[in-house]
Amino acid sequence: ISNAVNLSDGLDGLAAGSAMYGFGAFVFIGFWQFRHPDCYGVGPALDLSLIAAALAGRCAGFLWWNASPAKIFMGDTGSLALGTGLGALALTTNTQLLLPVVGGLFVMITMSVVIQVAVFQGFHRRVFRMAPIHHHFELVGWPENTVIVRFWILASLCTAVAIGLFYGAALMWGEHT
Repeated sequence: ISNAVNLSDGLDGLAAGSAMYGFGAFVFIGFWQFRHPDCYGVGPALDLSLIAAALAGRCAGFLWWNASPAKIFMGDTGSLALGTGLGALALTTNTQLLLPVVGGLFVMITMSVVIQVAVFQGFHRRVFRMAPIHHHFELVGWPENTVIVRFWILASLCTAVAIGLFYGAALMWGEHT
């Protein structure tokens, strides 16, 4: 996930805005686990929820000061740290199987690179004009802000699905205890 977030860091605010939604999901997950300790057995769940909130706040602060046109850049250090934060929260909240849904946008971006490389090496053709896919949409003619906002919408939908799956699993777990 760390590298997947790094691949998404190519447009102003895309990685930070999308990661902010993922951290928001872990705020909910951590707080839910804190309120239901008998179901999950995650000891520091409230602490994890606060860490997720702090990381979401970090992303929001970065976006505040990085409004288009960008004046500061996150770079590899920041994007790799965001991805590591998402991965660490998934592991510590015991929701690692939910992480590909929480970070669905990052999975999509990474898969666009994998598909582009595999098809180019195998058939010497390109599937996208450029990989990762957000650059493809720029080359198609979408303005950068349009690409960013539409990808943020996709990230928010992935987060909503992940929270729904987590909540549904929590309800089913509650029926079996």
